[in-house]
Amino acid sequence: MTPTIHLSGPADVLAVLPYQLGFYPHDSLVAVSLRGSRVGLVQRIDLPPPEHVGEAVAAMMAPLRQDNPGSVLLIGFEEREGESRAMLNGMAGACRAVGVKVTDRIVVRGERWFAPDCHQSCCPPEGLRLPAPSEVPAVAEFVGRGICPLPDRSALADRLERGTPMMGWAFAPLADERLALREAALDAGVDELDDCRAIELDVWARILRAEDDPQSVRALPPQDLAILAVSLTDVDLRDALIAWLCPGTLAQDLIDPMLFNQLGRALAEQPWLDGNIRDIDQVIGLQRIERRLCEVCAALPDVWAVPALTVLATFTWWRGDGALTRVALDRALRVDPHYRLAQLLEQMVDLAIRPERASA
Repeated sequence: MTPTIHLSGPADVLAVLPYQLGFYPHDSLVAVSLRGSRVGLVQRIDLPPPEHVGEAVAAMMAPLRQDNPGSVLLIGFEEREGESRAMLNGMAGACRAVGVKVTDRIVVRGERWFAPDCHQSCCPPEGLRLPAPSEVPAVAEFVGRGICPLPDRSALADRLERGTPMMGWAFAPLADERLALREAALDAGVDELDDCRAIELDVWARILRAEDDPQSVRALPPQDLAILAVSLTDVDLRDALIAWLCPGTLAQDLIDPMLFNQLGRALAEQPWLDGNIRDIDQVIGLQRIERRLCEVCAALPDVWAVPALTVLATFTWWRGDGALTRVALDRALRVDPHYRLAQLLEQMVDLAIRPERASA
């Protein structure tokens, strides 16, 4: 039986949270959607200056309301006492105003956590020790499957920056050659284009299948990496891949049905395609795909990375990971400020519009 993420209280949530986010939050406000003991959408935002608290609260509330949680847990991560108070107060007030129950408000400072709304003996003024990961069974599931949070948000940016500058010299002729072959197939007709896409989807399948011990992007020959990069110059294929990775992001009737069927044959169906993420296996499967997309982006020279970065950003925004979405979009738009899908997604992030609502 697949284990479900069940958490017994705030201490368990605090222990699991870095594994959900992918990094240890600092100077942040985190809102955790809850349905009973199950964790839903997890959002994080940097603590804003006082004059921008209202804007930050509005940015958090739009996706929170769309997630329709049973209740919400609000957590302030601060370095100095009181730094997160304004955001915690603002979020609590906004939640109550729209009928969202606030289960608790928690402050994390140093190695201890505090419950400012609880004045009973279970929550002493000096706070409680953060639990060790080994004390929380749900964390053991993540650790046992190789999931380890990064030390902070800046480490996310490092994951997406090109790690091998010398590779650009060897990669460029391979990508140019593959692009020429693709353009020839496009000119030749439907059958040749289908054959070309079949080769591309076979490489994507090796990268994206959520199986144990997957082939690492780092182990790909440069020719296969060129195939991945060039495949995303095909906007129809790029959008079909997004539709498969992020159910509800794009209406299926906007995707070429023959291409979508071809993609479905090549890529194993994922357990979250019904739009519900219920258990640890599904969370870890999503995190593995995220990690592989990050590896693809980091391996590609800037000029070829923009479409892959935008696919990654769409996927992470669909998951509710605004931090990694911003990092991916920053690099994409730094390289190509006019890439249309990246521009559109940046506007969606700014307006807190979740991708599954984009087609509504």
